[in-house]
Amino acid sequence: MIKAAFRFSKFLAVLLVCAVLLPSGSKPSFADFKAGMEAVKKLNYKTAYLEFKVQADKGHAPSQYSLGLLHHHGRGRPVDLKAAREWYKKAAIIGHTGAQNNLGTLYRDGLGTKRDYTAAAYWFKKASGEHALAMNNLAILHRYGLGVKKSNKEAARLLRIAGEKSGHAKSLYDLGQLYEKGRGVKKDSKEAFKFYRRAAMKQYGRAQYTLGLLYHKGKGVKKDYAKAMRWYGFAMDQKYASAYYGAGILYQLGLGTKINLKEAIRLYRISTKRGHKIAPYMLGQLYEACSGLTKDLAEAIKWYQLAGERNFSSGKKRSDVLLKRNKRQARPTG
Repeated sequence: MIKAAFRFSKFLAVLLVCAVLLPSGSKPSFADFKAGMEAVKKLNYKTAYLEFKVQADKGHAPSQYSLGLLHHHGRGRPVDLKAAREWYKKAAIIGHTGAQNNLGTLYRDGLGTKRDYTAAAYWFKKASGEHALAMNNLAILHRYGLGVKKSNKEAARLLRIAGEKSGHAKSLYDLGQLYEKGRGVKKDSKEAFKFYRRAAMKQYGRAQYTLGLLYHKGKGVKKDYAKAMRWYGFAMDQKYASAYYGAGILYQLGLGTKINLKEAIRLYRISTKRGHKIAPYMLGQLYEACSGLTKDLAEAIKWYQLAGERNFSSGKKRSDVLLKRNKRQARPTG
């Protein structure tokens, strides 16, 4: 129920934004659009669709964009990415920057159409003057030379605009990565840390986790396990999987805190549930070594295998070793 409400709130927030992302000079009627928004708030997506469509057919960009979102996310009807693309394109041509960005993502990811990085870059560029996420998306294409000329310098320029002028958290984080690696800018760990921190202060979970990791490892800053735990905690508030894993390590080894294997196990389990690939390996080790758990090789093998399935090779190797050992022990003697 909580997850469903969270997903709805994010979806509603996107729809609310579309009301202000109007091309300059447009003079739409908002009556049906407002009725559509009220229907969305009541989770009555079928009614919302009908209300939006009245104005969408008259060329109202936010209504066209809203129809695209309903098709894209399967609200009130099955997911239909082709229809989403068609409605996004109608709004994008008029100048709706949210639609331009979303259309670009469909082309970039090959959703509802053939993957086309050139088309993606075109639409991201169209939106990038006013849409921070579009600037971020365009920067990533420049970073890897997808549909545009490869240029870390141009990527850094776009990320700086999106991050510093628009306050876009992911762009601040991505700019920090460029400074950490010296891509398109002079390598500077202090600048990297500054941008990570700015992104973290905007509740960006990945940046909060990264600060925790930097303090944990003493990379670019003085090693400080207490600060590492603090930032991991902030990232856990954002449900960031790696943060549970990082905090689990601190509790398991007693770094900056007392050893607490039960808490480490709890955090590894949450991290595993959220898709982390190494956390199940750590659970396997604890079950195998009987650290805080009843020794259970079958359970250890299960967790090692899960880590292997998530492309953590050490998990598969360890499960294979234990399985072979079990077979040898099961052979009759004499």
